[in-house]
Amino acid sequence: MADHSLPDVPRLRLLIEVARQGSLAGAARALDVTASAVSQQISALEREAGTRLLDRSPKAVYLTGAGERLVEHARSVVQALEATRAEMDQLSEELAGRVRIGAIPSVARSMLLGVAEHLEEELPGVELAVSVIEPVESIDALLAGTLDIAVIDIYDNVPMAFPDYLHTTELLRESLVLVTSPEFEAPRPVNLKGLKRERWVMPEEPGACGQAVRFACRAEGFEPNVRWQTADLLLLIESISRGRGISVLPPLSVDRAVAPVQLFPLERPALGRRLLAVTRRTDLRRPIVRTVVQEIRDAAAALPPLESNTGSASS
Repeated sequence: MADHSLPDVPRLRLLIEVARQGSLAGAARALDVTASAVSQQISALEREAGTRLLDRSPKAVYLTGAGERLVEHARSVVQALEATRAEMDQLSEELAGRVRIGAIPSVARSMLLGVAEHLEEELPGVELAVSVIEPVESIDALLAGTLDIAVIDIYDNVPMAFPDYLHTTELLRESLVLVTSPEFEAPRPVNLKGLKRERWVMPEEPGACGQAVRFACRAEGFEPNVRWQTADLLLLIESISRGRGISVLPPLSVDRAVAPVQLFPLERPALGRRLLAVTRRTDLRRPIVRTVVQEIRDAAAALPPLESNTGSASS
């Protein structure tokens, strides 16, 4: 006879992650556990629910009807537990524990390393757990309850919508710049139309930066001649430095320690991105989350201004 006891909450969180990732292996990677452990816990959850929750195939898993309903209820349970935790933290005002952050690479390097070092000195009870992931993934993880803060970027021409139970804090806005090799002679004024005959090095198009720059080029009447395409920022900067092409990037993504490059303000069209810290609204009542968000805001405000036209960049 099936055991119809109430489902275990950690297993519910696991089911949410399996649904989000579309595979047991993906959920295992996201939660830093083994795939066999995920499989065992899902089987235990199916015994608790008294029905099959997943249809398994060699390449993916799919929720059954019962699985979809349980995921809906599981998300409500997790949200209720997050709200309860926020209230308890608010009452205790304790500044201790782990804060899980998902961030884009440039923010992790330019801000979060310093934030972690400062908190280690000032608030040793606070521990940051940082994952470098893309904005869409970090928002999904925030909604699933596996992150507390998502630090993301939103580019012009690539909008992103947020559910009303998420709160966004703007950290800064930066204008995209032309990035070239040290020998490149940039046209004046610097505009996209004047660069249409150049070779380009670009982030991959599924990423927001790649989408935004390609959209802007197409709006100026040309398709960029992309010779190198990569999500690896280190390779991207070195390939630009060695003359493989030019690019348009946010300054925080440019690290001159990798290779020498020139930066020029892009005069037309003006392109930019906003950096945001995103949290669940219930977590705004948690002193520890508010404190970490404020630390990130302070780190953003302390960034040095961009130096351009001389081959230097903020880092």
